[in-house]
Amino acid sequence: MRIISGKYKSRIISDTKNNRTHPMSEKIRGALFNSIGDIEGLSFLDAFSGTGAVAIEALSRGAVGVHAVEINADSFETLKGNRDKITDEDELQVHRANVRTWLKNYDKYFDIVVADPPYDAIGMKALDACAEYVNSKGLLIVSLPVAEHIDFKGFKKVDEKRYGNAKLVFYKKLK
Repeated sequence: MRIISGKYKSRIISDTKNNRTHPMSEKIRGALFNSIGDIEGLSFLDAFSGTGAVAIEALSRGAVGVHAVEINADSFETLKGNRDKITDEDELQVHRANVRTWLKNYDKYFDIVVADPPYDAIGMKALDACAEYVNSKGLLIVSLPVAEHIDFKGFKKVDEKRYGNAKLVFYKKLK
């Protein structure tokens, strides 16, 4: 896997050997960031981070205060290794934790939250927690199986893009 754009463009990162994750392809990551547009100076959370590809891509494109949260031990080791190949903990903070618990303990809000949960265990409580910690007028982007439909109170669905058996759903916080 490689970073698509920005200051770390073309840098190679490792994939996890864990079959529980479904790493976001370069095509989908590219579409995600093209849809978001300029993220220079925005805070960013990569929930269910897996390899950290989304967080590193955000960092590469100018996001600040970037955090990546992953609970799986194998995936977390890959995430940490990828971070260390590219940057340091000052630019990208990685956390091995349940994202819901981490958010409640960290109590920080983000301009953009990307949630890409394992498709075999989409936990609504964790996704609701992700939504709760989006800044006013911020974005929540959720990767889901095509057949899954989710709405969040206080958000307006602004876009949906399909890629094979996956889709990205973009929600804007209303207040």
